[in-house]
Amino acid sequence: MLPIASQDGISIGLLGAIFTTVSATCVTGLVVVDTALQFTAFGRIVIICLIQIGGLGLVTITTFFISLARKKVGLRARVLAQESSGSFSFLELPQLIKSIVLITLAFETTGFLLLSTQYVPQFGWAGGLSRAGFQAVSSFCNAGFDLMGDTASGPFSSLTAYNGNPVVLLTTGFLIIFGGLGFIVWRDIISWRKTRKLRLLSLVAISMTVFLLLSGTIFFLAAEWNNTGVDASGVGALGTLPVWQRPLAAFFQSITLRTAGFNSVSQANLTDGSKLISSILMFIGAGSGSTGGGIKISTFSILLFTLISDIRGSDAILIRRQQVSQQLVQRSVTILFLGLGIMMGLSLILCFTESAALQSGRLEYLDLLFESASAFGTVGVTSAQTPELTTLSHWFIIPAMFLGRVGPATFAISLAMRQNKEQTNIYPEAKVQIG
Repeated sequence: MLPIASQDGISIGLLGAIFTTVSATCVTGLVVVDTALQFTAFGRIVIICLIQIGGLGLVTITTFFISLARKKVGLRARVLAQESSGSFSFLELPQLIKSIVLITLAFETTGFLLLSTQYVPQFGWAGGLSRAGFQAVSSFCNAGFDLMGDTASGPFSSLTAYNGNPVVLLTTGFLIIFGGLGFIVWRDIISWRKTRKLRLLSLVAISMTVFLLLSGTIFFLAAEWNNTGVDASGVGALGTLPVWQRPLAAFFQSITLRTAGFNSVSQANLTDGSKLISSILMFIGAGSGSTGGGIKISTFSILLFTLISDIRGSDAILIRRQQVSQQLVQRSVTILFLGLGIMMGLSLILCFTESAALQSGRLEYLDLLFESASAFGTVGVTSAQTPELTTLSHWFIIPAMFLGRVGPATFAISLAMRQNKEQTNIYPEAKVQIG
């Protein structure tokens, strides 16, 4: 809220400050003002620090520095950091925390160098390096904040001017993917040469990520190939791009919906089918113990294999010849319904707060569902144009972003730490007709 954070020297105000802070800390990317046009260098540094803290996890960073100072880490802090990082063992936690910081620095530095090769010639040394550094951190942390609003492409333009630049899109895209896999997966990948094996979590995260990315790319190519719509700011849909740029743009669209928030094509002009599929992808989110949000790939995978097992008539739920416990299934179902409750509840509230826009035809319900999925999944893309929503809508989106970031993890931790009550009474089996 400090005036020195704003370029015009006037405080952004309480709502703008809270919304931006929550969006940055929860690595969402939804904004009510354009980051480049509104904030000074001081304001941008505050935002990027919040993104870095939110991406790595405050508990993870705190535990890392305590371990670095060779101080004893309490049991409660270890349990929280273990869940935050996706670790399965207390013994490996200190080394894992150090690995998280080193992996993060390695990817962000590499992304910074690659993006600098494109931005420095365009914006000069100061402008190019600052944009490259900001975008590298924002990409790996799956935040979606960018500094392109003060360029020729205009405010809230994101990466729409770079469909013809594979280096920018692919560097940003792979940073998003790598940040969304999860740190425990990267430790498995790094140690594969020695162990020659990957944990089930890593196998599921990698295979499901590839499946969702490829299926999403194919769908968007098919659904948006002939879509030539252009939004009010002049940004076109996939069909307005040259043919050679469309596959890359579709691939990037599939990537960014994994909780990143950048966009290279108009989200407002997506077809209804694309908005629905986008909402589903945003709801699923990224990997456990990653910088992304959503209900997580592992949760979705357990639910998917539960469905397959039930259809096959099998009592055992198997993933790669390993049986999933009933306890994990119950936790996954709980997270699913809690997530659905937050997302659908927000979309219902937005129907009331945006009733004027719905009645005038400026918005449709799918736009509000898209916005709700983006908030809960901490994605940051919008087809409803977040700055144009009512003030009341902004106040409701703020807790949805917060719950979307900490909710699934908090629910998982609370369920994991809860002691099961011993069943002392024996009840008759319930016979309820279903279907």
